[in-house]
Amino acid sequence: MARDLADLAASAGAAAAALKVAQKVGVRKAALMTTNEIRGTIRSATGDMRLSGVGKRGARVGAKFDIKGSTNPTALITATGPMQLIERDTSPHRIPRARGGRARRRYVVVDGHPYASANHPGTRGKRPFGKGVAKAAPHTGAIFQREIRSAIDRAWGL
Repeated sequence: MARDLADLAASAGAAAAALKVAQKVGVRKAALMTTNEIRGTIRSATGDMRLSGVGKRGARVGAKFDIKGSTNPTALITATGPMQLIERDTSPHRIPRARGGRARRRYVVVDGHPYASANHPGTRGKRPFGKGVAKAAPHTGAIFQREIRSAIDRAWGL
């Protein structure tokens, strides 16, 4: 506790500096928890964080975050890889035959059978990114508040 006005001013300055750091730490912890929730829902939707049938070995999908700003930090959480293929619905479309390339294939292979072209029926999106954000949203405020409260307690010696 402050013994005089100088101690009070020093404690207030220390509290302001601690709050600035705690803001960034709180945002980072909340973003990490949200990103982990999103990754968990992606893993349950894909099985192994890869989209089979995309590319030669399957396309890797996931989520990451970046902290923007220092005085008023904000977390930007983004999807990685071709997440739009499982996040949103796709409409029915025609897949034309493969043109050019090394193999010079002039057909589409579906279930091991060659065809000149194929009609894709479309897919329903599983929305793992949106579900992960919704699952984490109720907890992010509490994580941030807990970090701010502990910084204030440390700064004022409570």
